[in-house]
Amino acid sequence: MAHVTTQPVSAAALRAGFLSRHLPSRDQLLRSEAVWLALMLFLVVVKILSDTVIPVTFRSAGQQSLFTWEAVITIASLGLVGIWCARATGFAAAWDVRVTSAQRLLLPFAIGLGIGAVAVGIDVALAATPTIARALGQPSFNIDFPGSLLAYFGGGIEVETEYRLFSLPLLVWLISSVLLRGRGRQQTLWVIGAFSAAYEPATQGGAIFVLAGGVVTPLMLAGYLVTSLSLNILAVVFFLRYGLLAPIALRWGDYLVWHIFYGNFLYGLVFPS
Repeated sequence: MAHVTTQPVSAAALRAGFLSRHLPSRDQLLRSEAVWLALMLFLVVVKILSDTVIPVTFRSAGQQSLFTWEAVITIASLGLVGIWCARATGFAAAWDVRVTSAQRLLLPFAIGLGIGAVAVGIDVALAATPTIARALGQPSFNIDFPGSLLAYFGGGIEVETEYRLFSLPLLVWLISSVLLRGRGRQQTLWVIGAFSAAYEPATQGGAIFVLAGGVVTPLMLAGYLVTSLSLNILAVVFFLRYGLLAPIALRWGDYLVWHIFYGNFLYGLVFPS
């Protein structure tokens, strides 16, 4: 009877195996972390410009808090954690070879433009934002141009990091990989994804009701929820299928129409003060 002898695995081999399973490869770094670094460099440029040559007229303390150096550093760190968790739970890479540029950028951006256009039509019909602005004592619901370019394109990255890029993969990883030991990943994904999609509409809609002193009608809130829910549901789907750039492109398209084009150039024509 033949005897099979086995050699003990060395500590170095064990460490190498652990690192190979948990550290990204060079290709993975280029397709996700490098893309994230480029976004963070853009955010740093936005921050520097807003502090020097293009002042931003923030409408709330919450908006202003997004543009501190502490916020930029926090967002950069959270994004890296989100990228690792997204990779571990099957999300597409930021620049995934299986995804075309049209899918990750053009399609979400175009849909964002459409959602923004619908939001404009609803607001013109219901006069919601001038009602809210008057209740809050603000001249407009929008940050003034050209600071709005910095605020909304930079803010779009930060908001999507908070709502999607960090929280969604982290919670899916913690529940499906750590607590359930790899079971129920798909079910976990869609449950957490539903919460992710509902978070902004619920919290912002609630804030509108409270801060506006009761002047917001149910019809105004319903109009807001139509576009906000659509945007956030699609952001979850695009993030999973096309990577982290897709929900950012979606939000940029919406912000370009809603906050910049309408908020800065058409709003005063439709609702003259």
